[in-house]
Amino acid sequence: MKMIILNKQKHDELEFDELYRMLSDLKDFLDEDANLENREWRENLKTILNFQDSDGSFKLLDSYNIPSDARVDFCHMPTYICTAILMKAYMTDSQAFTSQEESALFYGLKVSCARNLSGHGYESLIGQIDALNVFTKAGLKEFMDLHHEFCPEFSEMIEKIISEFNDMESQGKFYGSWGESYESEIKNINKYFSNRNVFVYGTLMNGEANHSYLNDSTFLGNTMIEGYDMYDVGFYPAIIPGNGIAIGELYQVPKEDMPSIDMLEGEGTLYSKKCETVTDSKGNTSFAFVYVYMRDCSDLKRISAWNEDYVWYVSYGSNMLNERFMCYIEGGSYKDSARRKECEDTTPPIAVKTLEIPYDIYFGNRSRSWQNGGVSFLDVSKKGHSLGVAYLITEKQFNHVAAQENGGIPPHESNGWYTDIIDLGTMNGFEVKTITNRNPRPHNNPSDSYISTLMDGIRENWPEMSDEEIRDYINNCMDSSNNSLLHELENE
Repeated sequence: MKMIILNKQKHDELEFDELYRMLSDLKDFLDEDANLENREWRENLKTILNFQDSDGSFKLLDSYNIPSDARVDFCHMPTYICTAILMKAYMTDSQAFTSQEESALFYGLKVSCARNLSGHGYESLIGQIDALNVFTKAGLKEFMDLHHEFCPEFSEMIEKIISEFNDMESQGKFYGSWGESYESEIKNINKYFSNRNVFVYGTLMNGEANHSYLNDSTFLGNTMIEGYDMYDVGFYPAIIPGNGIAIGELYQVPKEDMPSIDMLEGEGTLYSKKCETVTDSKGNTSFAFVYVYMRDCSDLKRISAWNEDYVWYVSYGSNMLNERFMCYIEGGSYKDSARRKECEDTTPPIAVKTLEIPYDIYFGNRSRSWQNGGVSFLDVSKKGHSLGVAYLITEKQFNHVAAQENGGIPPHESNGWYTDIIDLGTMNGFEVKTITNRNPRPHNNPSDSYISTLMDGIRENWPEMSDEEIRDYINNCMDSSNNSLLHELENE
């Protein structure tokens, strides 16, 4: 993570390159996921807090005594961005917020009302749009719903702007001071405020009893929330804070439909509506409302998901590269490798994580897909260390992948290549499994194309590793293969 450096400049000695550098760094930090437990993220937040002026602003200059356009760019805009960063952190984990941080957010919101978020002169409307888009990145609509009274002056301003934008759309008038049209920008903002993202994990899901409540909603994808455990209440599931992952579906729900869903969920009595960070299969995050069970779950059965059984499938070879692995789910072939049959369920993995496997890998057999070079196998006869990528998929998908790796035949039913399913424990409440062959395979170093794919997979999942470190890792695996072969010859 890039560390933020902020230096307040004298208003009569402007260094524009430095000013734009600071603005760019702040915008980049706003785009980062808020992580109050990450040391570097906390350091950047501390830098911003220490930069706040006594008037509540985060201006990059020592005075407002500059031309109006520069005042918007270097005084008001950095204030909006820094305040939005604080808002995003507050929405992510308000319980972890200190009194100093709450105070900084309050005064940042208050000073943000100074000019109704408007831009300078003829750029008044587009400036207002740009400022709103800064706050929407921080979960503005959820903040307005849950924390309306945090800074009433700010909430009143936002509501007024929303009303004005709705009037523009109803009248078909989207024009700025010079007659320029901002139709798409205004419609996008109106759409943002007219919907709420809702994460569902039980009877509201597709195919379940109460899905009709979402008839007018838009499905955004399968997602998950970390930090929750799921339990079976009987006719419906419940999630409570914990160490696991809750799997569900994300919907864009019309704002007017939210009261009926609140009533269905018994919001405030049976379930509490909270705002959480949800993650999709590509790692993209967004805020969404989720209903959290308010009663005791100690006597209930813990489950991994409501309508499917999920498992972490761990790859340690060419399937560490996501594009290659998805051929096993969606069908097709990666470059010149063998074509894989598509899975009945082509849904991408709910989550992807890296982990360390407590065994070494070696290269063995002769693969026609990889120019008769060897492919990866785990040596489970002794402890070791290797890199692995875990994909959270359904148990049916796992069985499909395991069979495809074994020539289309389920493991244990043949003398194929990957005949053994290895239990690697649990992670986030789900079983962790991989496949190999417990019987040592004839050792054979991999082809250049296989090595290239391994390197791409490692780069994709461990971006902090240099190419030299990746090559050393693969070379050590090849050394392990040679050493194992030598050990076998010595035992003959």
